[in-house]
Parts: sequence; C-alpha cells; structure tokens
Amino acid sequence: MRFVCVRAMLVTGVPAVAAAVFLFLGFGAGAFAGRPYVGQGLITAGLVAGAVAAGTAVGDVAWLLMAARGRSEPDDAAAGGAETEVRAQPDT
Repeated sequence: MRFVCVRAMLVTGVPAVAAAVFLFLGFGAGAFAGRPYVGQGLITAGLVAGAVAAGTAVGDVAWLLMAARGRSEPDDAAAGGAETEVRAQPDT
C-alpha cells in the first residue's frame, strides 16, 4: 500500500517540476530578443504541464477522500483486546 502512495505523489510531482522548468526556461528565453517564439513555446509547454499537475493533484485528493471514506471501522471486540471464542463445527 505504501508503494501506491509513493507513486501517487510522483505522478503529481513530475509534471509540477516539468512545469517549473519549462516556465523558467521560457521566461529566460523570452528575455532575449533574438527568437521570441522559442520562449513562448516553452511557456505554453509549462502551462500545459502545470494544468496536468493540477489535474493529477485533484485526482489524488479525490482518490484519498474516497479511500478514507470506504475504510471500514474496526470491530469493538477486536479493538478492545477481547479474546474471541472459536467453536469446532460438528461433522455431518
């Protein structure tokens, strides 16, 4: 179960890092007046990667809420430490 949680965080983190890198490079390239279309393309790629990161974050939160909602509560006897009695079934 822990592996699933780590993968879920990576799915959100990778597009967020990519968005930051694309936006940084795009605004950096836009500072130079030589080829503005390169900077605009990187900015667009950064915005798309940011939208993907936001979508995966919303999906992760929804998944987490649904998983928490679907969890069953522990039995009172098992939670209290009471021993359970085991009875043998008669042969028929």
